[in-house]
Order: sequence, then C-alpha cells, then structure tokens
Amino acid sequence: MFKLFLSITIYFSFIFISYADHGPKKMWKRQIKPYFNVHETKKFGPFKINIHSYGEKQNLDSINFKKENYDNIFKDKNNLAALIRKNNDLVYARFNKKRNIDSNTILHGMSMAKTALSTAIGSLVCNGKIESLDDELSKYSPSLKQTPYSKITIRNTLQMNSGVAPIQNDYKLRRKMNQMAMGMRKYEGKASMLKAISILKGNDREQGSKHFYFSSDPFALSIMITDLTNKPASQIFYENAFKKFSKNKFMHWVSDKKGITVAQARLTMSALDWSNFGQFIHDEIINNTCLGKFYKEGIENAVETKRDGVRYGYQFWVYEVNGVPTLTMTGHGGFFNVINTTKNTILTMFSVDEKYKYGNLFKKGVVSKIVEEIN
Repeated sequence: MFKLFLSITIYFSFIFISYADHGPKKMWKRQIKPYFNVHETKKFGPFKINIHSYGEKQNLDSINFKKENYDNIFKDKNNLAALIRKNNDLVYARFNKKRNIDSNTILHGMSMAKTALSTAIGSLVCNGKIESLDDELSKYSPSLKQTPYSKITIRNTLQMNSGVAPIQNDYKLRRKMNQMAMGMRKYEGKASMLKAISILKGNDREQGSKHFYFSSDPFALSIMITDLTNKPASQIFYENAFKKFSKNKFMHWVSDKKGITVAQARLTMSALDWSNFGQFIHDEIINNTCLGKFYKEGIENAVETKRDGVRYGYQFWVYEVNGVPTLTMTGHGGFFNVINTTKNTILTMFSVDEKYKYGNLFKKGVVSKIVEEIN
C-alpha cells in the first residue's frame, strides 16, 4: 500500500484537529458522522451552527448490488460507499454496512461541494443574472467592494486564481478563516463569511498569474451569489440542479449567521445523489446545454496547478483519464466523482482511508487506472 500524499490538494477541518490530521478514524468521527444529523441538532460538536435543509429525508428501498463486480477495487474497510454508472445505468453499488451506511445515508461530500457551488454560478450565467465570467465580483456584490476581491473576476475566482490568498502554508490563517465562516470556538454565534475573507488585507499577486487552492475564493463566490439573488448558494443549487437529479430529495448545507453558504465544503446528500449529480453533469455536457457548455469551458480552460498532470477548472479538478481531460470532483481522504463523458461512465467513491488498499488515489495515473478497469 502506498501512503496517501495529498500534496497541495488541501482539504479543511474546522474543529479541534490540526490541519495535517488525515487519519481515517478521526476523519470518520469529525468530518463524516456528525453530518448524519447536524440538520436536526443544529450543532457541530459543542458548537451551535447555522444550516439550510431542503426537502424531506426519504427512506427508499436500500440498494446494494453488483450487476458488475468491482469488489477487487472497492472492498476496503474504510471505503464508505462506491457507485458506478455506465450509460446512465447504475451497475455497481457497495455500501459499508459495518458503519451502518446504505443508499439512504447522507454523506458530507467534503470539497466536492465546490462543484455544486460552480453549478450554482453556471445556472446564474445561463439565466442571464451573470452577464460574463470576466465581470468583476463587485459588479454583482456590494459586500465585496471593500475586500481584496473587489476587482477580481468571477472566472479567476472560479479557477482558484484570484491572487488574493497568500501562497504559503499558513495553517493558522486557514483555521481562523474557517472557524470564522462556520462559527466555531470563540466565533460561535458570530459566523461570518464576509468577516472571514476580510482578514485578507490585500492581493498577494496579480490575478490569473498563479493557481492556489484556498477556501477564500469559494467564500467570495458564495457571498456574490447571495448579494445578487438574495438567496444562499445552497438554494440556487437546490432549485436549479438538485431537484432535477435527486432521488432521495433531501440535502443540507452549512451557512453563516446571515445565511450565506459556507461553500467550500459542508454539502451533505446521499451517496446515490452524489452519483446522480455526476450523471447530471455528464448529461448536461453530452447534450451541450448552456450549463453543459459552462462545464466544458471549465475543462478546456483549466489552469495549471502544482499537481503533476492535474489542472483546475471551475471549482473542479481536471484529471487526465486515459489521456482525456476529465471533470473530477475530489474531497479530502479519498472522495471522488469522476465524470467520464468519452466512456459514458460515472465513478463515485467515498473513502476515509489515507492508505487505501488500491494505492495512492491522488497520485498521477491511479484514478485513470481505476476508470480504465471499470470500463
């Protein structure tokens, strides 16, 4: 087994753990399990938080079947769920029964939530509320005019290429911003996305000059959405996308005190609906809809990153899968949603294991190997 090396693919923990804590036991305890009922308790650990819930949780017939068997890849004790679709047909679904996970269990998607955020942005482009991705954020957001994001374009922010966040491993800054956004520790009851990004005092470099993966960019996009629509990003995603693909009809997403979605993570829906989301994106691309063109543009114009062979699009990664640039949602610890339009397949997997049996999931070529094996 290879040690999972996350490199610059940094994902964020908001509570008691150190920034570099990626252990499966702690990830399960602190990033997965609390989200099963946080919409009911309105608490994350000892802290009260804000959350938007949509729909009513369903108890559908649980699925766990193998039209095609890929247990050689996905039978790992720390793999929470794995689903494979081919030609819009679910051919494999495996859930971790020992952890009481089934097709109705709602799972925190980690950083895969960023692609839901970009979907909300794309839908606003398609309905004409956003005129151009090259517009500055402040054109649509009065709140951002007094922040370093005032003159940053939507496109550069989508690509984590704003130039605002300092390119350094300042874990204290990251932790502070995330706690401020969600209302953790001393910020309990005072959660504020705007205050979180306002602690960034200036622009570190010219926008569009260098990609850097940092939570302040999705924070800024989320603030813009609420200023523009008077709705949280979660509601825009729910209305313009989720209701079109969901089977379980239920999702929740954490917000700040003013109802602005904490959009770099914290979106929770069933594994089946995460897979459905992948199928939704696939179909939009294949059908060349307005939203599909938005996704394709994000793939084609993806920027270079420090990760070998991996680029970054519109709040999603672009992996080379068998030589083809492929829209890939990823999340800390081994969460993937790989939308392969050339083979008409969707691979959705959730792992809390940093030593996954199949190998280093973030290493160049590993995802391509898995996708090749399922085709």
